[in-house]
Amino acid sequence: MERRDALASGPDEHAHRSSNDRLTLAAVSGLVLAVGALYGPVLLKLWRDWQSDESYSHGVLVAPIAALLVWRQRERLRRLPRRPSSGGLAIVIASLLLFAAGSLAAELFSTRISLIGLLAGTIIYLFGWKHLRVVAFPVGFLVFMIPLPALVLDQMTQSLQLIASGMGEQLLRAAAIPVFRDGNVLTLPTITLNVTDACSGVRSLVALLAVTSLVAYLDEPTAASATALTLSAVPLAIGLNGLRIAFTGVAAARFGPQMAQGFVHEASGWAMFVVAFLLIWLLHRVMRTARPRLGTALEHA
Repeated sequence: MERRDALASGPDEHAHRSSNDRLTLAAVSGLVLAVGALYGPVLLKLWRDWQSDESYSHGVLVAPIAALLVWRQRERLRRLPRRPSSGGLAIVIASLLLFAAGSLAAELFSTRISLIGLLAGTIIYLFGWKHLRVVAFPVGFLVFMIPLPALVLDQMTQSLQLIASGMGEQLLRAAAIPVFRDGNVLTLPTITLNVTDACSGVRSLVALLAVTSLVAYLDEPTAASATALTLSAVPLAIGLNGLRIAFTGVAAARFGPQMAQGFVHEASGWAMFVVAFLLIWLLHRVMRTARPRLGTALEHA
């Protein structure tokens, strides 16, 4: 008898789920159309910035990567019970207010970042907090596609320029090459190096943070180790940029000013990024190797 009841309830339950799936799909489709109409100009300007700003040329890859990460979690999301929360609606409203304020003030960062808040709030409102926790990283990863506010970016650029030129000066002196530094200008016997905005290291820092956070999310077992690995990209990118400037100065002093220009200069930037990624990967391997040993030591302590 119980088996017949269970079998009888099976089709009804399946039909109920199918109906909910259709309603959810219709709601999501309507939301996508509404967001497309509202955020269309913002996204178009963002696309143009990716094409023109070398510091954020990687932005075009961020959304597809985030979508792929969500797709990898599709089975887990499907198994989760839906617990829609009205708290998501509050987040949606707050994000739309931020969008309106940014539009009125012609402040691009606010209008763009509000899209991520709108996405997070929508997930909570339609599915629940547990669904957001599963896709929290892909949603947060979208931050890397949005250029920083001009004021923040300018301050970062100036600070990193001074750090890089100071490190370059010290390394050149350590290599026994005479150098005089005036702000961001390094004067050598054969050439004058100007540490411009492009040489500040902002571009490599942002890109390396994005790549490192992705590696940490995919292969680090705990949030603490993932955060530690991600944050290690900051001093590494800054230090290698100072090393790049020193290397450029040494090469120009030994082999001529052409070593600080054109293809050689660009290639050194890419080479330092590759070196930085390899060092991040090495640190990741060291952390994985040390983790079991640390756990064993704590157990015997």
